[in-house]
Amino acid sequence: DKSYKLEKDDSVYVPPNSKQCIENTGTVDLRFLCIVEPAWKTENEILLE
Repeated sequence: DKSYKLEKDDSVYVPPNSKQCIENTGTVDLRFLCIVEPAWKTENEILLE
């Protein structure tokens, strides 16, 4: 497993069918845009709190 600290306007490539997790460690709202291929499916999503 790898972790990356991203700053404003950064981007990262996550290969198809890979596991991913995002965490906001900052003090302002996080905006996250995810463009996926193959298409996202509800049954493949696991939400962690």
